[in-house]
Order: sequence, then C-alpha cells, then structure tokens
Amino acid sequence: MAIYKSFLPTVLFFKLLKTKLLLIIILFANFVYSQDNMKNLYSGGMLFLQPGIIKTENQFQKIQNKSSGIGGILRFYPWKFLTAGVCGGNQKSSYSSLNSTNSFISMGYGGGFAGCSIKTEKFRFTASFLVGKGRVKNLHIESQNQSVLNEAYLFQNSTMVYSPIISVDYFISKKILLCVQGVYLFAKAHNNKALTNPALQIGVLFNR
Repeated sequence: MAIYKSFLPTVLFFKLLKTKLLLIIILFANFVYSQDNMKNLYSGGMLFLQPGIIKTENQFQKIQNKSSGIGGILRFYPWKFLTAGVCGGNQKSSYSSLNSTNSFISMGYGGGFAGCSIKTEKFRFTASFLVGKGRVKNLHIESQNQSVLNEAYLFQNSTMVYSPIISVDYFISKKILLCVQGVYLFAKAHNNKALTNPALQIGVLFNR
C-alpha cells in the first residue's frame, strides 16, 4: 500500500500528460482539417433563371404550362463528400381557361436538403434531396370582360414540397461558380391533387 502511494503522483502525472497530448492532437487535427477545407466551407447565391413546366388540376380543368421562377441556395460542406443546406424559390405560370387568358398558378417553397458532393479542379457535382414547406396559389378565371372579372376563384393552400436536386457547378474563379441544376418539385394543390414542377435552375454562387 505504501509503495502504491509513493507511485501515485507519478501515475497522476502521466495520466494528465496523456490527456493534454490527446487534446493537443485533437486541436491540431482540427486545425489541419479546417485549413485543408478553407476553400470548401460553403457556397451560395441566386438562381435567377428557372424555366420549367407546371402540371396539376383544379375542379374546372387540367393545368399544364410553362413556368418561370427565381430563388436561391446555400450549401455547406461539413465533410469531404457530404453537403447540406437550405434552398427556396417561387415558380409561377399563367394559363388559359374557358373565357380568359389571365388565370395563373404559383408555388413558393423553402426547406432543407442533404446529399453528396464531389469536387474536381473545375467542377463540383452534387446530388441531394429537398424536404420543405410551400404555399400554392391559384387564381382561376372562368369569365372575364376586359379588366372586369365576372367569375373567378382564388384557391390557396399550404403543402409539403419534395424534390431531388442534381447540380453541376463550374468554377469561373476560386470564389465564383456558375451553377446549373435540375429539380423535380412535388407538392399538393388545394384539392389534394398532385402538383409537379420540373425546372432547370441557373445562377451564380459565391464560394468559400
């Protein structure tokens, strides 16, 4: 027992030294990792060109027409092949009804996504999946006399929005990317009918 007590300070010293060394190694590894990934922390910006096709139906007719929109995206790169972030936007389409050409439908959405990302010297390829919330607005005009709406219906509803996202980024410079990505937005209209909106999204992202 006396021998154990005589060695106790030495044992405690080596345990403390081991703990400090482990802490130093962890901090050093974290520093090296952060330095190695300094240029790949995140990228984000506007997706200002978004041609697409929206398809759904209300109680009056089927709706299928070209859509356009605007939105934005912010991607983080916490690990080498993993990406996660947020994105959102708005898609809108005008369409013709029985006695009007001014009916329209729009969907605003936003949410989070996660997926994988691979970077080469000039390109970054990303595949991810979006889950978010949205709001669908449909002004359906059955009868119109010039600027007077004789018979019109406004439908609005909240909905969940889902979409795969396939992206290709081109490095114009170390900090500026040209982003081209495809989405296939899926939601529900006010009458619980499916609403789909595949779209091509093009924009400029700022990279760090």
